[in-house]
Amino acid sequence: MKQLSFLPNQHLSCGGSLNNTRQQCRTLSSKRPIHLVLKSKASVNLFKNRLLIKHLISKHAGRFGVKIYASSVQRDHVHLAAKIPCRSAYLKFIRTITGILARKMGAGLWKYRPFTHIATWGREFRNLLDYLFRNDMEVFKVWRFQRSRAGPT
Repeated sequence: MKQLSFLPNQHLSCGGSLNNTRQQCRTLSSKRPIHLVLKSKASVNLFKNRLLIKHLISKHAGRFGVKIYASSVQRDHVHLAAKIPCRSAYLKFIRTITGILARKMGAGLWKYRPFTHIATWGREFRNLLDYLFRNDMEVFKVWRFQRSRAGPT
């Protein structure tokens, strides 16, 4: 039996459509990259305002010390690959971004709480960056989405 089996399981994802209770503390890391997803309602098209969204994200990321590695604005959600300096900086950053975008695009913009997943450096981080790049290529219609043939249909 491995000794790691004695340690409690780490919950690396939180928020979004996962049914996490609000009493649970959001899992964050200041040493590892975070995949952050902001999901809006289907009636709002975020892609039309992508330049405004990217400008606000970069402006407030610098203000709160959040490092943004990549971002992708889709029709109904925003992906970010980021590294936060501390929990309070994350809270200030996410409150500012979601609040300003809700004011600019109308109340009730967000469908779920922000989804976060802690990634690891190396392969998982490169896969995250590739995923965001592919999302951008699909939204600009450079590439077309194709379901993997190896996976289930």
